[in-house]
Amino acid sequence: MPPHLAWPNGLSKISSTCFPPPIGSVAFCWHQAFICLFVTGAVVRVVKLSGLRKAVAERLGYSFRNSLPVALMTEYDAGPLMMVYRGAREKFGEKSPSITAYVVKCVASALTVHGEFNANIEGDEIRVLDEVNIAVAVDTPRGLYAPTIRNVDKKTAVEVEAELRALAEKAVKGTITLNELAGHGFTVSNLGHLGVTHFTPIINPPDIAILGVGAIKNTGDRHRGYLTLVFDHRAADGAPAARFLEEIRHQLESLDGE
Repeated sequence: MPPHLAWPNGLSKISSTCFPPPIGSVAFCWHQAFICLFVTGAVVRVVKLSGLRKAVAERLGYSFRNSLPVALMTEYDAGPLMMVYRGAREKFGEKSPSITAYVVKCVASALTVHGEFNANIEGDEIRVLDEVNIAVAVDTPRGLYAPTIRNVDKKTAVEVEAELRALAEKAVKGTITLNELAGHGFTVSNLGHLGVTHFTPIINPPDIAILGVGAIKNTGDRHRGYLTLVFDHRAADGAPAARFLEEIRHQLESLDGE
């Protein structure tokens, strides 16, 4: 037996049953023509999945196992968005819309053009929705929530922001209802404020797509933003998804008011 395939204590014969090595050590063993690697370390604490964390894990796990996710990425000129955002801060102060609120509004406008992405998939049925209801991922001390903003296409960014803040506060307090988490046809997840440029969020079931919003970077001569659209290939093809993402980009680059 070559030395690098032996247990740390120098044993030259390895049985057909693999036993974990002592904590902090590394060992290899030969078992049914496979090499098994054991790497162990001291356990600091064990956290049991329960409550919301367990529900989120089961829901997103179901999505990941049953969907055929494909990710499309693009950049956009974030200059118009930043100009509108800063102007709103001067006009509305603390009540001014966040970057997320503006993105949600632009997604709603894009969904009115590409309504096939405002949809749910249940079994072998794709259900296109007539209301533009968008779930927005919210990080709270209690875990991840995605409350639904209803009829986004009929609201201003200021109204979207106010509703999002109210729902986020409910999520933090643990008073948000199931109805306020349901009824969505699309989801937006923004990690841009954490410096992330690209990521591939898991589709929020029963939606067929989700938009990951990345950071806005100042490249010297302009502001650049980053978007990732993840869609379920069972419900949509690449070309229509690319056109939908292009429409979102167009809406963001065409912003001119609150």
